[in-house]
Amino acid sequence: MKVVEHLKKITLSLEAGTSTENMDLRPGSSEYEFIFGLSPTGMSPFEYELINKKEGDEILIHLKRKNTPVFFEHLHLPLGNLFRDHKEIVLNVKIQKIDLADNREVVKAMADMTAHAHGCDCGCGC
Repeated sequence: MKVVEHLKKITLSLEAGTSTENMDLRPGSSEYEFIFGLSPTGMSPFEYELINKKEGDEILIHLKRKNTPVFFEHLHLPLGNLFRDHKEIVLNVKIQKIDLADNREVVKAMADMTAHAHGCDCGCGC
């Protein structure tokens, strides 16, 4: 059984809403893929929510706009402007896939993380 653990490549689907019953902030879901546990500063609070979960598991996260940067830390989830009209949202995160990350993917993820840490022009706000 595949579980979320360090240096695994995790593919998530994300839905967002104004309540647990109403995923109304995004039409359909979007995907996000990342290498788990890669940050040199340790795991983010978001990663702690995922650790030891299995493929197919879902997690509901109540997220306040002011806590978002600290909650995700080095991860840049595609949340876009979901907080434009809301101070808090509910994020439904489903673990779609868990794979071994190959060395090239780990190196690329580390390079991307380094670029964001020093400021970049990707529009992520780092």
